[in-house]
Amino acid sequence: MVEVIAESLQQTGYFETEVETYEWNAYLDRVINPAYQDDGYLPAIGLSGTFNPHSFCNPIHNSANVGACCNLTGIADPELDELLDSARYGIEVAEDSRLRAETYDEIWRTLAEERYTSFVHFGVETAVSNADVHGFAMWPFPEGVFSYGLFSPQDEQVAWIDGERPAGDTDLSDLTTGGTLTAAVSTNPDSFDPPHSSDTTSTIVQNLLFEALVANDAEGNVYPWLAERYELRDVRDVDRTVYEEYMRSAGTTAEGAVDVDEQVIVRHPEDDPAAGDEVRVLLPEDAREAAADGTYGMWFRYELREGVEFHDGNELTAEDVVASYEYYENSATAPQTFDSVLAAVAVDEYVVDVYAQVPDAEAERELPGVSVLSADQIAEVEKGSIDPREGVTPVGTGPYEFGEFVDEEYLEVSKFDGYWVETRGVDAAFEWFDGPDSFPDGPVIDAIEVEVVPDDATRTGALRSGEIDLTYDVSSATLEDFDDDDGYLVHAVEAGGYDYLQYPLNVEPWDDPRLREAVNHLIPRRRIVDNVLNGWAEPAWTPIPRIARGAGTTDYGALEDAVRPLNEYDVERAEALLDEMAAEYDESS
Repeated sequence: MVEVIAESLQQTGYFETEVETYEWNAYLDRVINPAYQDDGYLPAIGLSGTFNPHSFCNPIHNSANVGACCNLTGIADPELDELLDSARYGIEVAEDSRLRAETYDEIWRTLAEERYTSFVHFGVETAVSNADVHGFAMWPFPEGVFSYGLFSPQDEQVAWIDGERPAGDTDLSDLTTGGTLTAAVSTNPDSFDPPHSSDTTSTIVQNLLFEALVANDAEGNVYPWLAERYELRDVRDVDRTVYEEYMRSAGTTAEGAVDVDEQVIVRHPEDDPAAGDEVRVLLPEDAREAAADGTYGMWFRYELREGVEFHDGNELTAEDVVASYEYYENSATAPQTFDSVLAAVAVDEYVVDVYAQVPDAEAERELPGVSVLSADQIAEVEKGSIDPREGVTPVGTGPYEFGEFVDEEYLEVSKFDGYWVETRGVDAAFEWFDGPDSFPDGPVIDAIEVEVVPDDATRTGALRSGEIDLTYDVSSATLEDFDDDDGYLVHAVEAGGYDYLQYPLNVEPWDDPRLREAVNHLIPRRRIVDNVLNGWAEPAWTPIPRIARGAGTTDYGALEDAVRPLNEYDVERAEALLDEMAAEYDESS
């Protein structure tokens, strides 16, 4: 993709292009570095969002995410920040879905006009398995590629191994138990510590071990999970200035950041750390005091299931949930956690109250979105060190427990004998489950071996030779071959994400919107999809994948009609803009 774009730029005669490639983890470390925004590079990367339309615009465009996922080039537009917040936060959009969708339509049009980012294509999440793997299905986000396919009662989804009959025509009545699924990933997991990593492979393996208070089905509907039930207790029409009396003053750094060691829960909306020596901030202790005083935007209560065991045999309690929220402070995923969470407070042993800073249209799904960790383990480790490479075995409540990990080679996990869903039974565990009596009470595959195989050809060769049963992230050209072979199944679903380029706005001449417009018109989206990706993708004329369009636009067809002309391949328009800029540069020099 990048090489096609580079060639298109070079053909105008205005650009000399060079493509640099990196191993994935090294690339991620490079582009997430806050200093990267001043280097003048054009990063190409993919974003995997959620069912929340906010996740497809806020992470890469809100100035609060500079140096985190995924504002890579220092986009800082106060008017856009305010618009992004107004689509999700506030009593009006929390209560009026139509108003919310209208606000998102304004955001998509603003992004198309400003061209801070060029969205290239929506992906298709794919996996390929041999015919021994039955019942497998894809999740629209790569992070759930294994965990969702193995056992997801919310969608009556379960996978099993059976080498006696070919997959494809079997159903639950043919289910067999036991066996080991050998799967392959393309990159080494960077960490087993959920809040302290943001790469896809890390989350894939973490999702086998850890769970959250709620779960989603493939349509984004929310179901109680570790929480047996939950309810919204109260909503208050406040904005973030309501926390002023609880705030304290903090200094700022030369780079325009708040100079405190603790997590900043709320910064006063009128204060700018880039413009002054002091700002007013709400820190965790202050936030808990505010919530106790009745100062909050929303109040949710979660009643935990009693008797849920961690892999070390300890029982899950409210202490673990609260400790997990605190463990997320100052983590890699903190910007996406504390954009809404105010505080988590234990009411009693099995009840937790979680408060939102302001009314939040996505609170039901986003507030309980943290992985629940063991408070005992958290108390014993440094943040970010829940990882076997640090001598720490990850402990969760998930259906599989950690077995063995050899760095850069493989991970082994096995079924957890004390898994709470299986010990209770699906019908007893979930009031909402209305699936067939034959649906199993837990995953039926005994063990998962995850091989780290970076090379595409080696990975597909391992699948053909029988060394592995399943892999994802297969090149589009190879997918066609597997799709035509009766010995394999290609599992595909339209992805909740896209690939994009981001322009270094802090480096001349990229601060000139004409240059960004010109380059955007030189991206041959349709050719990339058809020729590079062999049709296993869709051109991104807008920044919103299908999975989030229900809440994210009033009329997707009208939005695409309005925005698509701004993003289509148009060499003539691009060269006119470049000619205009060149003439001005010649005059000034």
